[in-house]
Amino acid sequence: MTRALNKKQLFVLATTILIGIVLFSLAFFSIGSRGWYGKDALTLQTSFLDIRGVDIGVRVRIQGMDAGEVVGIKAPEGPGTPVILSLRIRGTFSNLLRKDAQAAIVSEGLLGGKVLEISPGSPSSPTLTNNEMIASKNSPEFGEILGQLSDTLTGIKNGEGSLGKLTKDSKLYDSIVLLANQTQQTMQTFQQDADAIKRVPIIGGYIEDPMQLIVRSNAEMKRKTINCSALFESGNAILTAEGKKVLDKVPAWISTFPKESDIVIAALNSAVSSEKDALKLLLSRQQAETVTDYLKNNHSIHKIGWFSRRKITPLGLGDKNFPGIEPSTESESSRIELLVYINRG
Repeated sequence: MTRALNKKQLFVLATTILIGIVLFSLAFFSIGSRGWYGKDALTLQTSFLDIRGVDIGVRVRIQGMDAGEVVGIKAPEGPGTPVILSLRIRGTFSNLLRKDAQAAIVSEGLLGGKVLEISPGSPSSPTLTNNEMIASKNSPEFGEILGQLSDTLTGIKNGEGSLGKLTKDSKLYDSIVLLANQTQQTMQTFQQDADAIKRVPIIGGYIEDPMQLIVRSNAEMKRKTINCSALFESGNAILTAEGKKVLDKVPAWISTFPKESDIVIAALNSAVSSEKDALKLLLSRQQAETVTDYLKNNHSIHKIGWFSRRKITPLGLGDKNFPGIEPSTESESSRIELLVYINRG
């Protein structure tokens, strides 16, 4: 058996329920506010001519981190005036935001929702305070980018710009292809010519690697050193009468070695009255060529039969010494090195 409540009891019950609902609502919003924004939350404003689908509740990010949300939108006061957005930022991020901060509306991914991204600003700028307005900047939409790309492709298709002209002018395209092929062939020819020049006497001495010519692990080297003062006039590559007599004795020395031996005639010169390495190198080349020409023209040291020839390589080294041909005394700093290489098989 139930008993009906009188009016007084109903009033007390209703009042109690109402007070409970109010207290619960206050507690809920208070807890929610403190849990997300914090008690020292920062309220800011920014403005855009077009908010691009931004609505209340859209997230605000700072350096990629969720830092708050859009809490208010104020409509433009008239045509051409901006939309004002109110932002609530968590208190823990307030020390990052400076007066030169900028806000931009961006998309998450190509087809994602909108997000308000804030660039904090420079460290030297003062910190933002509550209710301040921060600057905004426009970021290109994906649709705008596609539109610009479409316009560019359309221009190329219509023959606009350098690339467009190339696609429309078949003769120009064929000319470019032909030039590219000719360039490739020319480079190959250069390489072949360089390889061939290395095998030519005299000229080869300018191109071949001196280290490879002098240091040969598969050959035995025989060496004869002649001081430049005994061969040339001072500071040049002109043989003296006494120098020619000295060179006349060289063929007898060379004849004691196998005819298949290679010969390198290297000149070194550090006695030139110049600090420039280029002049020393040039003089040493000329001296090496002079000795080579004299021995070939007057004694035919390159001939080893009716039709066979041995390799004679003149080599100018300037004042650079190489392993195996170091001077034995300081007086030999400027010298001719006659180097015979006997292959070991």
